[in-house]
Amino acid sequence: MAKAKEDPPWIELARLEGAVKAGPLARAYALRGEERYFRERAIAALRARAELEGHELCSHDGAMKESGDSALARLVDDLSGGGLFAPRRFVLVRNAGDWLKKSDGEDSPFTRAALRFVASAEDVGTLVVSESSLRVDHAFVKALVARGGAAPAFRKLWETPPAWRPDPLGSELVQWILVRAPELGLRLTGEQALYLAAATGNDLSALDDQLETLKGGGGRDLKTLVAWTTGGSPWTVADHLLGGDLPRALAGLEVLFRGGFQEKSGKRLLEPAGLAAMLLPALARGASAALAERTNPGSGGNSPGEKAARARAELRPPGDWQRLLEEVAGLERRMKSGGEIGLDHFARLALAWSRSGPPRAKAAPKAVRR
Repeated sequence: MAKAKEDPPWIELARLEGAVKAGPLARAYALRGEERYFRERAIAALRARAELEGHELCSHDGAMKESGDSALARLVDDLSGGGLFAPRRFVLVRNAGDWLKKSDGEDSPFTRAALRFVASAEDVGTLVVSESSLRVDHAFVKALVARGGAAPAFRKLWETPPAWRPDPLGSELVQWILVRAPELGLRLTGEQALYLAAATGNDLSALDDQLETLKGGGGRDLKTLVAWTTGGSPWTVADHLLGGDLPRALAGLEVLFRGGFQEKSGKRLLEPAGLAAMLLPALARGASAALAERTNPGSGGNSPGEKAARARAELRPPGDWQRLLEEVAGLERRMKSGGEIGLDHFARLALAWSRSGPPRAKAAPKAVRR
């Protein structure tokens, strides 16, 4: 049997918001997936309904530094009895991953309390767990679904279009912008949404802020209102450059070499040599993978990223990818021999590589206020 097509995350959110608006609340919800923006919007809808139904609101966060045994005890206590100020409780638990883990093969105290809460014959209220790593086969998730609850999965949106339709306007990020803009009272064209996605990247909260800025912009040109903030990752910049997307590659290089790259430790890397040392291997890997695909089709995997890279590889002949590899190797030799490598070198590389690339999208026209 063919696998059912997966709905994009904003459809999952709309389905949940519609059910919550119609009410009443279910006994429990599990908000899963890496995209915190969608999980927080779902929480807002659920909380609003709980307030309408008169629930006592209780909130817990497993990521708080003070979250130790006492914090867990308070959470279990909230799940074990009725509300102090209302007959039903709305218990919200963010970042519950550690509290949900088994110990020596046994369910955790929180899982056991959550299962009792879900199974209770009394009208005790609603439990909402928001956790990016929560699996659909967890005992709590299976129990709440059996009781009529919901466990939507909110993954990150895909920034690249599907391999079978390589139009940039077809990326999930652009499509979501076109859905979100009317909700905020703004009408955008596909080209404007594409420009906004390129300028902001896959930060949905930042995109919301950009849309609010456009809404209050009085019809001024989109490019004068939208701050270009994306491209601060060497791997993102490498993807834009390899794809021949000159505007995004140049803007990303500018952000990277002017603002630096924040490492996992929190330290911001600003030295051009250090940034080049991260960017050059990313370019070499991408060009090598593309060359391998052209000389040995089907050698890559089937993840969305690998499929997108395969589609990108097919846009150019093997000789082009070989030449790009040689140019990148030349820059690496220059850097290893003590020569300086900076923004200008990568900008020239992006310019040369884009000349034979696919046509770019049209410039974004003015935004129109509804």
